[in-house]
Amino acid sequence: MPAALQSMTGFGSAEGPLGPQLGVRVRLVALNARFLEVVVRTHPRVDTADLEALARTVLAERVQRGKVQVTLEMQALPGQAAGGLQLDWSVADALRDALAQRPAGLDLAPLTLSDLLALPGFATGRGELVLGEDEMLALRALLLHARDGLVATREREAAVLLPRIEADVHILEGFRVWLAGANDGVRERLMTRLRERLARLLDGVAVPDERLLAEAAMLAERADVAEEVERLAAHLDHLRKLLATGGPVGKKLDFLLQEILREVNTAGSKCREAGLGEQVVEAKAAVDRLREQLANLE
Repeated sequence: MPAALQSMTGFGSAEGPLGPQLGVRVRLVALNARFLEVVVRTHPRVDTADLEALARTVLAERVQRGKVQVTLEMQALPGQAAGGLQLDWSVADALRDALAQRPAGLDLAPLTLSDLLALPGFATGRGELVLGEDEMLALRALLLHARDGLVATREREAAVLLPRIEADVHILEGFRVWLAGANDGVRERLMTRLRERLARLLDGVAVPDERLLAEAAMLAERADVAEEVERLAAHLDHLRKLLATGGPVGKKLDFLLQEILREVNTAGSKCREAGLGEQVVEAKAAVDRLREQLANLE
């Protein structure tokens, strides 16, 4: 069964208890990146070495590329003090009483928990939290849930991109078909043009057909785009197969686009058929749109 295409942007979340005292809210946000990058941020501060290794292991099972920011918000469960954290609310009461004596008209922003934690004596025993083995297992389960949500959003975004990608591939296929038609009979057309041009320049002086044929053959060889048409067909077929296969194909698709653009440019420099300029411009515009769209695919 083909794998689903994924965008590199998306989000996922999960929350739940890690143990009898501590809960956590997990948030994942993914952006474009060449490789898989995992950044872990915790609130409050927790040693992230083991957490980063855990998060990378969980994500790498289903995510190949993208910068994923993992935010872990640790919270003490109701009635609990996580990690030995003790809060002296009498310090906060004293601060409240002191602020009540401030001059009239002096407005202050509401106090936050960060403000209170900065008060001397308000919090004790607030070293870095250390998660035990059971808590790490619970965190892994929540990371799995959030990761699956992230993957689901990435797949939905890729599904939205796919019709636009297919439309531009159709434009490039139309250019290939047009180019193949323009290449048919190129020697005969060049022979006719060459005969007419020489007739004007030489004012009726006859030129042997053998010489005309030789010149036309040389010009036709320079203008022949049969190889470009053949390579374009192969590249577009490969691109369709990669899209149908799914999975992490973004890098391969980017490489194919470079090859497709090379063939379009080469054909444009070799073939001088009427209308080619407009066809090349449209084909290049399709390649540019594809580059932007495929840059978002994993």
